[in-house]
Amino acid sequence: MGPKTRRHKLGPQARDILQELTLGDLLYAHLTSAGSTKTFYKTAHERAAARYRQKKTIERLEMWGYIERIDESLSITKDGALALGSVTNKTRLLLTSKTWDHKWRLATFDIPEKYAPLRNKVREILKKAGFVLLQQSVWVFPHECEELVQLIKQESKLSQYILYGVLERIENEERLKKIFGL
Repeated sequence: MGPKTRRHKLGPQARDILQELTLGDLLYAHLTSAGSTKTFYKTAHERAAARYRQKKTIERLEMWGYIERIDESLSITKDGALALGSVTNKTRLLLTSKTWDHKWRLATFDIPEKYAPLRNKVREILKKAGFVLLQQSVWVFPHECEELVQLIKQESKLSQYILYGVLERIENEERLKKIFGL
């Protein structure tokens, strides 16, 4: 029997970094134009602080053995994938543990092409949480999940492009009941 591996609690930044690595090291930048010197310095300070926090989180993930550095790139390790999977599974279990109230939750988005990496991240989060694609960019789930959708909207800064709704009836309901085992 091999050595026992220690599990660490993943914070939001650590989870984000692991998810980014699993999605193929997506890099995205948000360019802002500074209307004034004050805005420019504030933006520069916020970005520097975010880079510092991300650097420290990467160092911590490396120390825990969740990611490894190969030359100048990072990749997720087997332990990192297991840790990320356990967080995702806990979220899915929490969402599905409630009894069904016979209402359907819809999350829809129409995210512009310039935010394609963020759009892919939102899509991946919804899939991992257990949502099912109903139509292009329309996702359905049978349990209360407004907090999750609000969290996605806050984290990705795409709130104007994402909508959440609750339906009492939906066409092809029987097919969805089969998919979700209801």
